[in-house]
Amino acid sequence: MTTSLSIPPSNATVDVKILNAGNLHLAASLFMRPVVPGHENFVIPIYAFLVEHPAKDKKVLFDLGVRKRLEELSPATSRVLEALRCTADVEKDVATQLTEGGVNLASVNAIIWSHTHYDHTGDTSTFPGTTELIVGPGTKAHVLPPYPENPNGSLLASDLEGRKVTELTSEDFTLTLGNFRAHDYFGDGSFYLVNTPGHCPGHITALARTTPTTFILLGGDTCHHPGQFRPNAAIQRHIPCPSTLLSNLSAMHFPKHTPEALTLDSDPEPFLAIAAEPPTVYDDPPTARQSIKNLGMFDGSPDVLILLAHDASIQHLLNFFPQKANDWKERGWKEGEQNVPTFMSMLAMGA
Repeated sequence: MTTSLSIPPSNATVDVKILNAGNLHLAASLFMRPVVPGHENFVIPIYAFLVEHPAKDKKVLFDLGVRKRLEELSPATSRVLEALRCTADVEKDVATQLTEGGVNLASVNAIIWSHTHYDHTGDTSTFPGTTELIVGPGTKAHVLPPYPENPNGSLLASDLEGRKVTELTSEDFTLTLGNFRAHDYFGDGSFYLVNTPGHCPGHITALARTTPTTFILLGGDTCHHPGQFRPNAAIQRHIPCPSTLLSNLSAMHFPKHTPEALTLDSDPEPFLAIAAEPPTVYDDPPTARQSIKNLGMFDGSPDVLILLAHDASIQHLLNFFPQKANDWKERGWKEGEQNVPTFMSMLAMGA
């Protein structure tokens, strides 16, 4: 099924371990439309990922979640969070979890930021200067200089100083996977960085080969809920939307997705749209919509599991660090994610 995505064959794989890096509490209206009454508050997890290449003895982190000490955020970031009434719960940051799990922080070769929002950048200063920082195209122009050189900077000087910072350019994305441009990070088809613009300048995602024929797409903030790319024509053809998801839909809020309106032969639109007008977390809504649509091609494959950075709907199925997520297909995570009891539980929002 992945042949339609033009992913080159390879026997090289990586191990993916999911870190639960905290929770966010904020308004659902920043992310999606419509917002169902009674579900105005969004309570979502924060995932970070340890990606290990055993054959090359390499380790990279994809995102760092939130720093433990929120009072250390830049003044500009703190003002935005206060205005949006956004809070975060962080029991242990990524560096602490890795250390307690037996990972020597000096063995982490690189930290890859999907983008530069505070719930993904974490605290790079908790890692030694030998750990490289990798960011997507256009990131430096968007966020530099950092605070305090720039009083309105969202990043801190300590996020960058003392380490190599590599910004990928559009020329680095030489491959086409699905409708995305991609960069073969290890050079052997085991781990691709994928250019997925729209949410934030420099936003990238990653495609990890967990077996020679299965993949996890680390989706970052391309979108914030699977209902923003489901159902769609690709997944309808390969993984039909189960009737349990439609059992209690409100015709008032989802008139195009009631059991009467939606059939397996239909060409449905996703349940949820992004929040396209301010206040919104999407920097470029038209581009974000196209990136989300492109995700549907990957979601339509039974060999690709999409893990968005804040997807609460799959949280109950996941194995977290130090366990591997490579056996996701044998464990039925994708089917389990599809077959939640009702559409409202699919929303997985805090009331």
